[in-house]
Amino acid sequence: MSTQRIIFDFIRSCALKMGVSISWYPPPHSFERHLRDYLAQMRINCVLDVGAFVGEYAVQLRRNGYMGSIVSFEPVPASYALLRQRMQHDALWRGQPFGLSDTSGEALMHTGSFNSLLNLHADAEQAYKLDPHLRSEIPIQLRRLEEVLPELIKDLDSPRIFMKMDTQGHDVSVLRGVSTTLDKIVGFQSELPTVQIYDGMPSMSEALAYYRTSGYVPIGFYPVNTFRDMQVSAEFDVLFNRFDGSLAGARQSTQVGD
Repeated sequence: MSTQRIIFDFIRSCALKMGVSISWYPPPHSFERHLRDYLAQMRINCVLDVGAFVGEYAVQLRRNGYMGSIVSFEPVPASYALLRQRMQHDALWRGQPFGLSDTSGEALMHTGSFNSLLNLHADAEQAYKLDPHLRSEIPIQLRRLEEVLPELIKDLDSPRIFMKMDTQGHDVSVLRGVSTTLDKIVGFQSELPTVQIYDGMPSMSEALAYYRTSGYVPIGFYPVNTFRDMQVSAEFDVLFNRFDGSLAGARQSTQVGD
C-alpha cells in the first residue's frame, strides 16, 4: 500500500469518527468519476462540446484530467464571446460560433435563463423560477456535424470522439446530423427528460429508441434538476457507448466509478 493511501485512510478514519465522510475526487459513483474513467478507458482524444454556453463543461473536463482536444459549439454571440475568453489560454480547446442540428441554415434561438430552439412550457418556467421578462429571440446559424467534422479532426491521428450534447431538447436532432460520420463517435452524453418541458421535445423513450437504432446503449443515468419537494428529477444526464449488439468476449467487471 502506498504512503499516500495510508495517509488518506488515516485521515478518512479520523473524519468518520466526527461524522464526516472524505473520498477521492471525483467521488465514487458520481457522474464526474464515471465520465473521467470512461474517457480514459475508451482512449478518447477529442470531445465535442455541443451547447457549450460559456465553457463550464470543458473547464470541468480539464479539472478532471482530460488533456485531449475539445471543440465547443455555441451559437449565441454573447455566450460565445465569454467562451472565447476562456479558450484563449488552452491551445487544444477551440470554438465554433454555430449550433448543430439535422439541417443547416438559420434558426431562431429563444434566449433568457435557458437558451433553446424550442419553447419552454409555462409551468416549467414557473418551477425553475425564471423571469419571463428576460425572454427574447435571436437568429443563429446551425450546421450538420457531418459537414464540418472532417475539417475539425483533420489534424488528429486516429480520432476517437466523445460528444457531449446539452441543447435543451434538441439532442436527437444533433445526432441525426451525424449520419455519415457516426462511426467516428465512440460515445456521447445526452440530457434526457422524464418531464417534457419544451414544445416538441422528444420523450426519454423516444430518444433512447433512436439512440439504440443508431448503435448506442446507455451506460449511466445521473439526475439533474431534481425538485426535492415533489421528488421528481425532470432531466437526466445519460452516458452512451457504441455497442454492436454482441457480448462475445465481454468480461464482467466492477461498477464504473468504484
